[in-house]
Amino acid sequence: MRRKTFLNRLSGGAYALAGDTLAFYQECERASGIVRTHCWGLPVFVVTDPALIEEIFIRKKDCFVKSAGLRASRRAFGQGLLTSDGPHWQRQRRIMQPAFRAPKLGSYWSWVDAATERVLAGWGSTGVCDIYKEMTDLCFEALAMPLFGEDMAEVRPYIVEAAAALHDFHQSFSRGVAAGGVVVSAIRAVSTFLGYPDFFVDPSRMPTKYALRLRVAMAALDRFVYDFIDRRAAEPPRDDLVSMLLAARDAKGAALGRQEIRDEIVTLFFAGHETSAAAISWTLYLLAKHPAVAAEMAAEPDDGPLAQQTLHESLRLYPPAYRVSRTVIQSCQLGSMKVPAGAEVVIPQWAVHRSERNFREPDEFRPERWTPELMRTLPKFAYFPFGGGQRICIGNNFGFHESVRIVSVINRRFELRLEKGSEAAPVLGITLLPRKGSLRMEFRRRQTASMALARVLGTALPMCGELNAY
Repeated sequence: MRRKTFLNRLSGGAYALAGDTLAFYQECERASGIVRTHCWGLPVFVVTDPALIEEIFIRKKDCFVKSAGLRASRRAFGQGLLTSDGPHWQRQRRIMQPAFRAPKLGSYWSWVDAATERVLAGWGSTGVCDIYKEMTDLCFEALAMPLFGEDMAEVRPYIVEAAAALHDFHQSFSRGVAAGGVVVSAIRAVSTFLGYPDFFVDPSRMPTKYALRLRVAMAALDRFVYDFIDRRAAEPPRDDLVSMLLAARDAKGAALGRQEIRDEIVTLFFAGHETSAAAISWTLYLLAKHPAVAAEMAAEPDDGPLAQQTLHESLRLYPPAYRVSRTVIQSCQLGSMKVPAGAEVVIPQWAVHRSERNFREPDEFRPERWTPELMRTLPKFAYFPFGGGQRICIGNNFGFHESVRIVSVINRRFELRLEKGSEAAPVLGITLLPRKGSLRMEFRRRQTASMALARVLGTALPMCGELNAY
């Protein structure tokens, strides 16, 4: 017992963070708005108070940079919007922002609708499908044409392998920090003492099977992306994001380098479709478990109020970005605690969104809770599925309305149920994934009133053939 107690004191919250991580976050939220623990001596602060989250995102943002865990993924994302900081991030954000402004988004919906129709055309009337895989393919296709100017079907196998390698690498990195984080903690302590609190050793260079798999997968994807950039640079410009990146110039008139353009393209490959696919999949999962809500929603038009409420509730319960982490580069005060340089700060949406302080019956699926009154009175960072502050997701508006649009169409046409004997469980990759990256559901074409009447009468109504085909 003494040995176990000693190990617990030495490791701090390392094993809890690497074990049932989501339950640990909720335990911290119930205890206090800010909880200090450590991972083999490395200070870790779990922050769940909306007021303190606002401090981190807005008022004291200069005290923080992207976390070591996210920077460990730079072999995949490079210095793209997801992982970069400072002037580089500001320049890239400024260049890419026009592609995500409201007037531009209207031109994207025809591509989203076409991708949805293509996927649903292969379903038939009844059957079983892997919803997560279907939605991942759908969201990638919906993203490709408006942002990259072509269907990008050739790159899809490379992205599938790279995504799987990245998720495995991320999980391996988390387990490694729990088991052997004493080395990470010692390096951080020394680098902070020397004035480099954000220093880290890139784990993707280590001789592990997960790191090797990631390097091989990313090398294959990079070859495709660099060939794509070179080809597009030699072609006339198009009305898409790639052309924006190629045409961009900095204050001195210099163009973006191939590496910079590559980083943004690869970041969009991953972040641009995986988060939407996860959001849609978890929403359909919740609708499958609550058929009464699904039936009510099926009776309203696309993008109706219940569909939007349902997506808000899904993003609350199953946020694809289930946590935000930061490395402290300048000591600061958060509430009653002094947060030292070199520490890690974790802001778990999963726990904040399920807080009894902010939501009644927080673990229950209640789309009707999302009234204008709630949204007006809810603390600013009690609900933040797309992050917050200046680093809020660049595609938040597109992602939300794309998800509502796709969920509405699928739910109107099909009744969904979890496949018999299956139950979804969230797994922590870069995003909140269903277990084994799979979410199998039974589907059946939803019976409309006209179809039901035709079957009862046994007659061929003029529209019956169209409905059956639909």
